[in-house]
Amino acid sequence: MNGRAGGTAGIAALALLAACSSNPKPVAVAPQPAPAAQPDSAMLARARQDSLAAKARADSLAALAAHQDSVRAEAMRETVDSSKNTMTTGLDDADAATMAERVHFAYNVADLTDADVTALQQKLGILQAHSQLVVQIAGNCDERGSEEYNLALGERRAAAAKRWLTAHGIGAERISIVSYGKEHPLNPGHDEAAWAQNRRDDFVVTRSVQ
Repeated sequence: MNGRAGGTAGIAALALLAACSSNPKPVAVAPQPAPAAQPDSAMLARARQDSLAAKARADSLAALAAHQDSVRAEAMRETVDSSKNTMTTGLDDADAATMAERVHFAYNVADLTDADVTALQQKLGILQAHSQLVVQIAGNCDERGSEEYNLALGERRAAAAKRWLTAHGIGAERISIVSYGKEHPLNPGHDEAAWAQNRRDDFVVTRSVQ
């Protein structure tokens, strides 16, 4: 009786083990990360070019800012010198006024007008009569356009007046030029009337009659 019971229990245990082994519990497997994408050579080249271009832009802006600071400092010095020179040129009032007369330009050009040439002819006579006089011509622009562009345009305007005077016999060493771009407007307005006044050459006597 006990033998049969033991045999029956053993058979039941084997059946249970077989059932368990045929239905194993699933084992969770952690997902593997995807391999990191490797940048190709073209992407690396573009990134390098972008970095170099950004550095070049930053260097250019820094150089322009330094130039503008230099121009402002020079302008302050010239303002003081100009106020002195108007009192110590040694010229009579009429000639001093003629030397200080400005010439003006059309928009975006450095060409002298007929009126400009007439004004320069009057200055020419004074410079010929007073060989000690030395002048500085300052080119100026209206507010439109970038600062860098206007500095170049102002220089061309000052150079145009100098070129006319030297072509008519005044020594180049007696005339210096500077550009203030749009930094020194005569008229702070924002219309054509103001802009027309600001597109100009200023003339400052830097060495007086002895």
